[in-house]
Amino acid sequence: MRLFELKEWQLTVREEAYGLLPFRAILKRDKSRNKDTALKEMLFIYYYTDIKSDYLIIEPKARVIEIIKDIGLPEDWKIDIVMQTAIDFYESKSLTVLGKLYKSSLKAANDTSEYLEMADVLLRERTNNGGTVTTLPMITSSLEKVPKIMQNLKASEKELLKEQIELDNRMKGSQRMGMFEDGLLTD
Repeated sequence: MRLFELKEWQLTVREEAYGLLPFRAILKRDKSRNKDTALKEMLFIYYYTDIKSDYLIIEPKARVIEIIKDIGLPEDWKIDIVMQTAIDFYESKSLTVLGKLYKSSLKAANDTSEYLEMADVLLRERTNNGGTVTTLPMITSSLEKVPKIMQNLKASEKELLKEQIELDNRMKGSQRMGMFEDGLLTD
């Protein structure tokens, strides 16, 4: 599902998005003339959910805060039922199997990163008997696997991009050409 488009270095919402019920609800509730809030909420959905979003690597709660700040939504803005419905709808329609795997891989890598960031706390943690819960070899073993994780994530991203290009080409191939897009035939 291609509802968002990058044109002239600006992310825009395609008009047909508002024909879908979850997105129409966002547009309808924005009573302003220029529909600025609806546009920001649609952009929020893209940045929060889309596999191509740079924000996807951020943990969900922090991601919400960052996106709100970066797109200019009010600080007290929250994901309500209308937004959650639209987010769920977009995610269900836009993610392929490869996209789901990649998104899960990012979450696992992020969790691993958080584990390693807490190494000092983990090393001080003790059981009821006074033994260590996490040992130094456990942490260093994790560190040894980081380059392989990074390599696998890069390969996964490449495969995902390849799939997206294939899907884009299929979509373009299914569209009709305009009257003069193919050039003029002269005999």
